[in-house]
Amino acid sequence: MKKSLSFILTTAAIFLSGCAVLMGTSMKPIVLGKMLIYFRATTAKAFIATEMPEKLEIDTPFNANGKFYYKDAVQDTTLSTAAVTLHTDDFEMTFMLFSYSKASHNNPEFFPADISDSLKTLTPFAAFDSYFGTKTDEATSTIIYNSEKSYAYKCVTAKRDDGTPEEVCGASKLTDKGNILLVIMRSFAIDTNVQSKLLESINSVEFKN
Repeated sequence: MKKSLSFILTTAAIFLSGCAVLMGTSMKPIVLGKMLIYFRATTAKAFIATEMPEKLEIDTPFNANGKFYYKDAVQDTTLSTAAVTLHTDDFEMTFMLFSYSKASHNNPEFFPADISDSLKTLTPFAAFDSYFGTKTDEATSTIIYNSEKSYAYKCVTAKRDDGTPEEVCGASKLTDKGNILLVIMRSFAIDTNVQSKLLESINSVEFKN
């Protein structure tokens, strides 16, 4: 994986990896530094909230009365980064929120400083090309930009190490505070509409500041 992913994840000051199970409508709030995983009573869907590097909430596809897990929870105040992955046996959602300016300082080849906001939104697809690039069947598939809501998304069909296909979709949004919100979803089940789930999540984002 490109070194930008290493910059975001492995240099974290607080690294909370694991396979903690989250299940049941009576689930208690899961607090990971300044991140929270909980569920909405109105929808019974789990959501992620963070206060660092800015306050926002995003819905996930996971039902609170089902069973899912979290892993690779990261909070790094120095690099202004928050990240966590939620997953079941055949579906995975990775949430990342990080400062574009700090990413640009550390990895200018992937995150150039002197480009437009719309182009900044596109940079994660190259930086995280292990998901969207050379290991996929559709490495040149089109990135779709939603100018009304200022986010871009891309879906590809990738191959796992054993050769079986998986659907991968990612959405990237540059916030008003200059942070990149990146959501990546993967499914190992062929009947899962990953794109639909991704767009529901990215369109659910609420900024709380």
